[in-house]
Amino acid sequence: MQHQDVEHGTHSEHGAVHMPDPSVWPLIVGAAAMFLGLALVWWTRDRSNDFTGPALGGAVVFTLIAAAGWAYEDGRMKRKAEQGEFTRAREARYTQVLTFAIAGGQLDASRGEPGVLTALDRSDSALRDLAGFQDLRIILSPAESGPTQVLVETTWFNREGLATYEETRRTLLDMVNAHPEEVVPGSVQVFDMEVVRDTKDVAFRFGLGAAATVLGSLLIGGFMVGAGLTVFASDNKGGTGGGPATAVVRDAPGTASVVATDNRFSKTAVEAEAGKEFTVNFKNSGKVPHNIHFYDKKGGQTLASGSGSSDQIVKGGETETLKFTVPAAGSYYFQCDFHPDQMNGTLTVK
Repeated sequence: MQHQDVEHGTHSEHGAVHMPDPSVWPLIVGAAAMFLGLALVWWTRDRSNDFTGPALGGAVVFTLIAAAGWAYEDGRMKRKAEQGEFTRAREARYTQVLTFAIAGGQLDASRGEPGVLTALDRSDSALRDLAGFQDLRIILSPAESGPTQVLVETTWFNREGLATYEETRRTLLDMVNAHPEEVVPGSVQVFDMEVVRDTKDVAFRFGLGAAATVLGSLLIGGFMVGAGLTVFASDNKGGTGGGPATAVVRDAPGTASVVATDNRFSKTAVEAEAGKEFTVNFKNSGKVPHNIHFYDKKGGQTLASGSGSSDQIVKGGETETLKFTVPAAGSYYFQCDFHPDQMNGTLTVK
């Protein structure tokens, strides 16, 4: 068995690890995506509300600002890391390489319980508790016949971490020596070496937490957008081109049946005869409150006694019956007082 300590070159050839500073931007972006999704759903459900438009616009602006802020912060951290490569003294890392041979016919046993390879693999968890430990690699070259060569490498951020490990812990060398029936006698060698240079990109890393936050916000935002579009599409069924229907639908003489959804009347034109009693059977099939109210003109006065009231509220699933005497022939107006811009129509009196 050999134990060698080999050092090469100077510290200037290897860059230190520069992690980005902790950032709150991933959480801000996630919140912005949720806000945007909720605002979109609200907007598609009730466009007549004076607050839905500004809320959706604010959500879009908030999301764009959050994305821009995170992009700026990400670039600043990367520049900081790159500048640190040239302005700060670079610390050398250290690695311990352990090589040995597994006797012919013992490879399967070494991978089982309590084999030497299994013991080495499980040591990774214990090593991660040590200050200065970076990673562990186990490499082997299986042979069809004869010994199998094994290389075990641990990497450390500094010599102190490696020294502490060798002084206070059961080392990998101890584990190998505990399996003499599997290890070829005289094949064990240990080298403590300084890393001069490697090709690992350790200057900047994108944190796992940030990546998970971005993915979660995209999933939630996408779900919200999909839900909003689905609701919007279902509310538009039965219309032409997404707009209100304009065809005159004739009812039985003296009656009209009108159904409200969110936010649409099933009919935008009804007919009646002058001087006769007119009955309107109104049903709210939506989820938000609606009503039907007949006026002498748009923005005018109530058409007749019993033709509706702005104080009347018909909740989702409820019905209402209006009965009033139709005035002289002409064209009159009706609307939902809660959504007048989307829900309105014409009463034609003959």
